[in-house]
Amino acid sequence: MKSFFTVGIGGIVGAICRYGLSLAVPNSEGFPSTTLCINLLGCFCLAWLFTTFTKRTPVVLGIGTGFCGAFTTYSTFSLETLLLVQQNEWLLAVLYVVISVVGGLVCTWLGIRLARGRLA
Repeated sequence: MKSFFTVGIGGIVGAICRYGLSLAVPNSEGFPSTTLCINLLGCFCLAWLFTTFTKRTPVVLGIGTGFCGAFTTYSTFSLETLLLVQQNEWLLAVLYVVISVVGGLVCTWLGIRLARGRLA
């Protein structure tokens, strides 16, 4: 039951942080840069956390599943990509998808490397 509570609290905090960041750093010129940054940061943080703390304690689950799960924005990413396509902004849509996927993989890899102490 403790894990459910910490995941819920983490989710609340993650959602608030995501919303706050979207207000503090608005998208630039029609490109969903805020969502992109949130997703890349979330990839890095989740990879680092789950590599550093392999035991899934309630606190680790609260931060990883709760906070990072609510903080990252895959559903927003999907919607924003489709909206770019509908606006005939094909180049921006493809750029956004490529940067999100490749950048997410790179940030995940960096998070794991940092957690294992092998960044250099």
